[in-house]
Amino acid sequence: MEHPPTRNIPTRRSSDIGFVRRLMLTVVSIFVIFMAIIGIAWFVMHPHDPSFAATSLSVSNFTVSDSQLTGTFEVRLTITNQNKKIQLILDNFDVEILYGETVLSEAEVQQPILLVKMSNKSMKVDLVKTNSAKFLQKAVQENLVEEWNKGVVNFDVKMVVRVGFEAGIWPSKEKTLCVSCGDLDVEFYSTKDTGKLLGIGKNCNVVEAKP
Repeated sequence: MEHPPTRNIPTRRSSDIGFVRRLMLTVVSIFVIFMAIIGIAWFVMHPHDPSFAATSLSVSNFTVSDSQLTGTFEVRLTITNQNKKIQLILDNFDVEILYGETVLSEAEVQQPILLVKMSNKSMKVDLVKTNSAKFLQKAVQENLVEEWNKGVVNFDVKMVVRVGFEAGIWPSKEKTLCVSCGDLDVEFYSTKDTGKLLGIGKNCNVVEAKP
C-alpha cells in the first residue's frame, strides 16, 4: 500500500526561519547589553580631556611688507593628562599660527603622544611661513605692521587633535578636540626679525569638535 507524501517540509522550513530569527535577536540583545555596560563604565570613570598650555612662542627671520611675509615660528606646548585611571593617546595634530582670524602658517604633527595616568609632556612644533603676503587684507596687514613696528605682535595658536582614551580591558573611546591658545604677545628685539613670548605662557581653551 502506498503511503501519502509527507507534509513536514514547510514545518521544518518555518522552524529553521524561527531559529535564525531567535539567534539574531539574541545576538542583537547581547550587543545592546554589552554596549550599555561599556557606556556605564565610561560614565562612571568620567574621563577628563587633556589640558594644554602654550609655554613658549618664538619667531625668527620675521619680515612683513606689501608683498612678502616670512618667518619661522616655534611653539612649545605642555599637555597634561588629569585622569587617575585613564591613559591618553594624542595624534593627528593640525596646528595653525594666526594673526586675528588670518592663518599665517600651519603644520601637521605626525608623531603620536602617549600620556600615562596623571602625567604631562612637552611638545614642540615648527612652522615656516615663506608665501606671499598678498593674501592678507589691507587692514590686517596694516595692523600687523603697526604692532610689529611697536615691538609687540599678538598671535594665536589653534589646534585640532584626536584623543584616544584607554582604560584597562575596556574598549577605547575617541574624540576630536579644538584647542585655542589666544592672546600670545610676542616681543620683537631691536633687530625686529626675532621675537619671543612675553610672560610664562598661557593656558589654552579646549572644546570638543562638532561632528
